[in-house]
Amino acid sequence: MEHKYKNIFFDELFNHLKYTVGAVLIAAGLVFLYKQFMVSASAEETSRSEEFFEGFFVAHLFFASLTPAALIHVYRKALWIGIIIAIISSSLTCTLSDIIFPYLGGELLKYDMHFHVCIIEEPVLAWSFVISGALIGFFLSQKVRKLSRYTHGAHILLSSLAAGMYLVTYGVGMFSIKALIFVPILIISVLLPCVMNDIGVPSYIVSVTAKPGENRKELLDEIHHEHHDHHH
Repeated sequence: MEHKYKNIFFDELFNHLKYTVGAVLIAAGLVFLYKQFMVSASAEETSRSEEFFEGFFVAHLFFASLTPAALIHVYRKALWIGIIIAIISSSLTCTLSDIIFPYLGGELLKYDMHFHVCIIEEPVLAWSFVISGALIGFFLSQKVRKLSRYTHGAHILLSSLAAGMYLVTYGVGMFSIKALIFVPILIISVLLPCVMNDIGVPSYIVSVTAKPGENRKELLDEIHHEHHDHHH
C-alpha cells in the first residue's frame, strides 16, 4: 500500500486522526467525571489531581520514548542513535502535548492557568521514565516484531489523559459551555506532537542516515508499513 501523500508525516496525521479523536473523547469523558464527582476545593484533592496528572505524564513519557527507539532500531542498529533521538524527541513532544498546548489553550479561553513543567520541576522522576522507556524500546524491539504498532495506542490515550488532567489541575476550575472548545484543542495538542514523535522524527532520522545504495522512498514506505496497522 502506497501512502497517499508525498510526505509521510501528513499521511500519518490523516491515518491517526480518528484514533486521536476517539482517545480524546474517552479521556475528556473520564476527566469530566473525575472533575464533577471526585474533586473538591480542598488541598488534599488538589494534591491528588496533581498526582494523577504526573502519573499520566510520566507514563506518557515512557511510551513516547519507547516507540521511536523501537522503530529506529529496526533500521539503524546503533544504540546511541535510537536512544538519544528517542529521549530528546519524547521529552519535547510530551511537554508540548501535555503542558504547553493545554496551557496556551486555557490562556486563550481566559482561564487563570498555572504553568507547571514536570520534566523540570520533578527531573528525577520524569527523566527516569524517559530514559528507561528508550532503553526498553530499543532492546524489546529485538524480541517483539512491529513493537511500535502496539505502543502507539497507549501513547495517544495517555497523552489525552495527561493533557486533560493538566487543564483541570492547573487552571480550569469550573466547566462551562466554552470548555467544549477544549476538545479540538486537545485533539491538536495530542495529534501533532504524538505523530511527530512516533513517525515523523524516526522517518527523518532513518532517511538522513540512509547509506549509499539505500532507496529513501522505499525506506519511508517500509517505516509506514512497520508502524501503521489497526492495533491502535
